[in-house]
Amino acid sequence: MEFDNVKAVLKDAIEITEGKEMKTRIGNGEYRNATAGDVQELIKERLYNIADLLGMSELYLDK
Repeated sequence: MEFDNVKAVLKDAIEITEGKEMKTRIGNGEYRNATAGDVQELIKERLYNIADLLGMSELYLDK
């Protein structure tokens, strides 16, 4: 999921962290509880999107 502005990405990331119970799709319309790793991946994607929007992609590309 790509966002057009930093505010939208931050709003989405905050909503993720405030969620009480998260589900992730595993295929065929089935869902399971999200793991800590699943949540980390969601937040990481948003952080990368923020870095891109701010012109700072080197923060994650230089690894």
